[in-house]
Amino acid sequence: MFWKIAKTEKERRGDGMLKERTRLKLSRHIWIVPGIYSIGALILASLVIWIDVSYYETVKKVVPDRLLTSTSLTKAILGSIAGSLLTMTSITFSTLMVVLTTYSGQFSPRILQNFIHDKVTLRVLGVFMGGFVYSMFSLLFIREVNNDDPVISAAVGVFIAFICLIFFAHFLQHVANSIQVTKLIDRLADDAVEMIEKIEKSGKRVDVRPEVPDVEPELLISGEKGYIQLYEAEKLLSIAKEHDCIIEITEPIGTFVMKKTPIVRLYRSASFHKDVRDYIKVGDERAAVQDVEFAVQKLSEITLRALAPGANDPNTAIDSIRHIGMALGEASRLDGKYVVYDQRLIVPQRPFEEILYETFYEICYSGRDRVSVLLAVFDALEMIARDNTPAIGEKVRHFGDYVRAKVEEDILNETDRRKITERFDQL
Repeated sequence: MFWKIAKTEKERRGDGMLKERTRLKLSRHIWIVPGIYSIGALILASLVIWIDVSYYETVKKVVPDRLLTSTSLTKAILGSIAGSLLTMTSITFSTLMVVLTTYSGQFSPRILQNFIHDKVTLRVLGVFMGGFVYSMFSLLFIREVNNDDPVISAAVGVFIAFICLIFFAHFLQHVANSIQVTKLIDRLADDAVEMIEKIEKSGKRVDVRPEVPDVEPELLISGEKGYIQLYEAEKLLSIAKEHDCIIEITEPIGTFVMKKTPIVRLYRSASFHKDVRDYIKVGDERAAVQDVEFAVQKLSEITLRALAPGANDPNTAIDSIRHIGMALGEASRLDGKYVVYDQRLIVPQRPFEEILYETFYEICYSGRDRVSVLLAVFDALEMIARDNTPAIGEKVRHFGDYVRAKVEEDILNETDRRKITERFDQL
């Protein structure tokens, strides 16, 4: 029974890793989803024309006469649908560019990929492109039908156009919701928490580097420059077990590496043909697949934009800081300098105090003369320390001392400083 449960858990972890790899690949190629819809539309057009050509008599008996049209009328309808869908696709792309400009200018350039790779956006583009492909290929194939035979191609095209219209209305509603900063902050925080919950299930976190064989390790360099985006832990652990070796990663997720940067220390007694670097993904930009710090950093950048002199929106900053506190409260469970898998795979990670500092230090600097922002930071720190381990509580209190030291003594009055001191004493 235990073996079956263990096997199920292993398969679940493998499925999770497969989803992460798929998600990372989709983030690089946004054309995949619209391409799948277009291929489906091409298949549908071929199927409908085949039915019109080969099963005309059967269709005439089953399908109501109102859904059957002549070949000439079908060409006119499909031509109109194709032109309309192309126009709607252009409008959708224009709307998308406006939203991307808004995201980049008001929020953060790092958030662009969240909207570009959003499921709704990709599906809408896919439906529009699929409808256009269906109409064009139906026009191409319909010449095989006799001019006097009624067909159902136009009826199917009208149905697809109606679906496209529904998706267009849904897309406009989605855009209206997406540009609302409160909903954007909430969605980013939920994404960060969801990613943290997935990462929490993998490996054992320790503060001390595990013992390794007292031999000279083989150093493997990156071979490409960029940010480390993903470690396929299951694959790496499988290699380590199969060849009785120890694999130690030298850089944590999110690190920028050069081509000659060593990223793996390999302790092995015999060589094997597999290259462990194939399971370490390096890309041009950071990706929030396993990068906790990057996921929280997006919220931090929204806060900084809200605190900028041109925006001057402290309420948005306070709301974002509170969501940061919620996300970091979940991330505190990932504290430790190393993640160890069965004593054979060692992966470094950023300890919690570093993530805490990287998230808040710019916010504390920008808001050092705003008592409301500093109090919100202390609220977030209290949220993190509440019902947490003594070690995390000590790290939070140490950082709280750093925040209090950032207070502008010559700007804030005695009452403001007293409130900040009282909030610090609550940590």
